[in-house]
Amino acid sequence: MLKDWPIVYRKLRNMRKLSMEEKVLLAQGMAATPEERLMMHDQFLRSFGLYSHWERKKLGFKL
Repeated sequence: MLKDWPIVYRKLRNMRKLSMEEKVLLAQGMAATPEERLMMHDQFLRSFGLYSHWERKKLGFKL
């Protein structure tokens, strides 16, 4: 579950060539269930105003 990401992060802490932010995102993604990953993806799209197909198309994304 998403609340367990600090445990996963501790295992990834020594990975090279990744910033701390990238390690945190990777740990959160690995610890999340599929439903939680979908929720995180939807929140990301909404935060940039890209949630609907038409909003993305208006900005030039080809889907």
